Amino acid sequence: MKITNNNWKEFNFNDLFDISRGKRLVTLDQISGDIAYISSTKKNNGIDNYISPPDYMKIYKNALTLNNSGSVGYCFYHSYEFVASDHCTVIDIKDKKVILNNYIALFLKPIIEAMKDKYSFAREINNERLKKEKILLPNTQNNNPDWRFIENYIKKLSKKIKYDSKIANSYVIKQKFELETKKWKEFKINKVFTIIRGRRLIEIHRIRGETPYYSASDYNNGFTDKIANPLFIEKDALIYTTFGKCYYVENKFTASDEISILKNKHLNIYNGLFIATIITQNKYKYTFGRKAFENRFSNNVIKLPIDENNKIDFEFMENYIKSLNYSSDI
Repeated sequence: MKITNNNWKEFNFNDLFDISRGKRLVTLDQISGDIAYISSTKKNNGIDNYISPPDYMKIYKNALTLNNSGSVGYCFYHSYEFVASDHCTVIDIKDKKVILNNYIALFLKPIIEAMKDKYSFAREINNERLKKEKILLPNTQNNNPDWRFIENYIKKLSKKIKYDSKIANSYVIKQKFELETKKWKEFKINKVFTIIRGRRLIEIHRIRGETPYYSASDYNNGFTDKIANPLFIEKDALIYTTFGKCYYVENKFTASDEISILKNKHLNIYNGLFIATIITQNKYKYTFGRKAFENRFSNNVIKLPIDENNKIDFEFMENYIKSLNYSSDI
């Protein structure tokens, strides 16, 4: 079961979903209870508290919520009973023949969240703006959303996920590494890395092959294609997209001109993941109108752990990631 580029259609958000705004209930008026109170946090699936809601608050179940303010644009699925604050929009599928479930919700969540870059504290999501939104979804021959395909696609993916309760191998470190007690120092990106610009290879010129091709995509860590005719090849490096996101890429790859490749001989997948997270914190500086080209980001300052000689402590960063739960699955 594959997702192809030619089986998607743009739908009006308002044609597919019923939307309603939650009701305000300040903390002082909340009474402890068993119903989840969903607010505009991006943590804990949006759950801010468990309360006994007043009569004027509608109790929902089996629906999505979308943060209008606060952590704007984050979307969560709730299979349980909940109420929502006025900072949230509750979303359900209009077609009552389609029952929202965990599989459909997991498919919709990243697609709905893709709109969050258009909104902020200064431009919050409201019902009128949401009604004008478009959403891309797989479609049937009758040009309706293919809900069956959506559900089955996630079901198939979920079968590949395996959880091992006995995580123990040579890559896992049981010792705890505390970030707060480690010394940190500021470094300019161009003093830490050799920066190489990718080279554009448009889709019609790509020949299918085995070399991963990366571009400035928000999905799959920037992975876009596999090609047989790369213009160049790099290996084991950080990639920095023009939208300010940073990822670590292991093994050989090639990249578009919307990618800056950050090289350092000490990089590996563990400290690479550590540093990529820190670099991505600067992404708020870059949007469609102000992309992260080298002349803009190379002088950005990032803080990194240092050793007793005031040198970047790549070993500490590696060991910190290895000490985290499920690090053996990296």
